[in-house]
Amino acid sequence: MRFKVDNKEVDLVRGVVVCTLDTQQKPIDIRAKTLQVLTLLVENSDRVVTKQELLEQIWRDLVVQDQVLVQSIKEIRDLLGANTIKTFPKKGYRWVADIELVQKAGQPKRYFEARFLALGFLAVTLLLGLSYIVFVKKNTAQLPTIAFLPVENHMPDKLHEWVPIKGMDQLTHALAKQTDLPVSNTDNVLLAIEHLQQRKIKERRSIAQFVFKLQQKLDAQLIVQTRLTGYPQDLQLHYTLHAQQGPEQGVILSQSVDDAFNQLISVLAQRFGQRERMSDQSYYSAFSNQAFAKGVNAYLQRNFDAAITLFRGALIEEPNMLAARRYLAGSLANTYQLEQAIALLQGSLALEDLSMGQKEHLRANLMIGYLLIHWPTGEDREQELDMAERYIANAKGLAQSSQDKLFIAYSYEELGKIKRLQGHYSEATRWLLAALEYHQSFHGQYGQTAALIELAKIAIAQQEISEAKHYFARAKQVADESNAHPNQIWVLLAQADMHRDLGDKTRASTLAQQALDIAHLADNPHLIARVQAWFAQVPIHTVN
Repeated sequence: MRFKVDNKEVDLVRGVVVCTLDTQQKPIDIRAKTLQVLTLLVENSDRVVTKQELLEQIWRDLVVQDQVLVQSIKEIRDLLGANTIKTFPKKGYRWVADIELVQKAGQPKRYFEARFLALGFLAVTLLLGLSYIVFVKKNTAQLPTIAFLPVENHMPDKLHEWVPIKGMDQLTHALAKQTDLPVSNTDNVLLAIEHLQQRKIKERRSIAQFVFKLQQKLDAQLIVQTRLTGYPQDLQLHYTLHAQQGPEQGVILSQSVDDAFNQLISVLAQRFGQRERMSDQSYYSAFSNQAFAKGVNAYLQRNFDAAITLFRGALIEEPNMLAARRYLAGSLANTYQLEQAIALLQGSLALEDLSMGQKEHLRANLMIGYLLIHWPTGEDREQELDMAERYIANAKGLAQSSQDKLFIAYSYEELGKIKRLQGHYSEATRWLLAALEYHQSFHGQYGQTAALIELAKIAIAQQEISEAKHYFARAKQVADESNAHPNQIWVLLAQADMHRDLGDKTRASTLAQQALDIAHLADNPHLIARVQAWFAQVPIHTVN
C-alpha cells in the first residue's frame, strides 16, 4: 500500500518515506516496529486503536514497557507530521490525517502519448524549477543573519571548560551546515565583541545596548545568547534570542552538550521555516515557552514566589507540560507547601509521558521520594519512609528499563539513605556501594561524593569515626579533582555536622566557613543559603 500525506509519500511495503517536494532526497527507512504501528493505525483509521491491542499485536510474546509504543508514535509524528495521529489519554491512538492512495502504474502508453506526457512533464518541471529559484532567492534575502555569542559556562566542573568558544563555534558551523540561514563567522563575532568591550571602558552599556551595537557592527538581525548549567547527563541550555522586536527566552533540557546544541539548531530552524539537513533525528523541545524559561531563571535565583507565578502561567497554556509541573512542585516545596508539591507530582504520574525513557515520570517518582525523605512531618516517620521507598523503587524500575545509569545511581543513593534512616546499615551500604559503581563508570566522577557522604554517615551512626573520616577524605578528593563547588560544599558541611555532634565546635565552624567561601566564589544563591542555614542552626529544605 502506498499513500500520500501532505508532502510525503509512504510505501508500507518497502517501509520508506519519500518527500515529494525534493526528488533528490533519499528515501527514509521506517523502523520495523514503527512500520507495523503505522500500518495498523492507517488500516484502522475509523476507530481508536487501544494501546493494549498495539502492544499485543506488534510486541507479542515480549514483555515490554508502554514506552516502546510511545517511541514509535513519536517517530511517526516526526516523519509525517505532529497532527497525523491523535492521542486519546489512557485509551490509545487514532490516525486522523487525510491520505491520498497512490495507484499502481497501468499498462504502458503508446509511444506518442508517452512522448507527449514526457514533454509536458519537462515543461512543467522547468517552470517549477524557475519558480523555485526565484522563491528561494527571494526568501533567502529575507532570512536574518544570526550571530552566536560565546556560551556562558555555569557547569560546576572542569569537564566543560571548552564550552564558551568551542561551543559557540560548534553552533555557528552546525546552523550554517544544516540550514540556509546566514550565520556570522566566529572570528568576526569575537573581534566585534572585543572592540565593543574596549569602548565599554569609557561608556557603560546595558545588555540591550550592547546587543544593539553588536547587531549594527555585524549586520546581524538576531543575536543568540546561551548559558549552560546543570550537571553532566542532566543539563540545561538557557537561550535568549535577541531580535529587533525584543528578546525571546527558552530552556532546553538534555543529557549531553551536543544534543542540547542540536535542539537549539532545531529551534532556530523551525522559527524561520527552515527544513534541517539532519542525518539522524529531529528534536522536539517542549521547553521553548518564555514563561517556563523565566520561571527557571527565577527558581535558580531562589525567587520562588515569582517562579510559582510563572510556572502556573506556563501551565495555563500547556497544562500537561510535565517539566513545568516538576519545577512548580520544587518551588512549592521550597516554600514549605509540601502537600501541594507532592499532589502536583502525583498528578503528573497520571498524565502521559512522551519523553524518552519516561524521564519525567522517573523524575516525579524520584522527587516525591526525595521530599518524603527530607521533609519529615513528624507524624509517622516509619510510614513516611515506607512510602518514600515505594516511589524510589518505581523510579529505579523506570531507570533500569531505559538503562539510564545516572538515575539508577540516584535511585540507589536514595534507597541507601532510607535504609540508613531506618537503621538497616548493611542493606544501606549495599545500595550505596552499587551506586558508587555506576558513578565510577561516568567520565565526570564527582557524582560519587553523595554516596561517599552517606557511607560516612553510616559509619558515624555506628560510632566508627575513623571509617567516616576515610569516606570523607575520598569524597573531598573526588570533589576537589573535579573542582565541583556544590560537592565540595556538601562534603565540608557533612564533616562540620560530624564535628559539631562530637563537641568540636571550633573545627565544625572552620569547615563550614570554608564551605561558605566556596559558595560565595561560585556566586550560587542556593549554595549560599544552604551554608548560612548551617550557621543559623535551622533546617533548610531545598530542591535544587
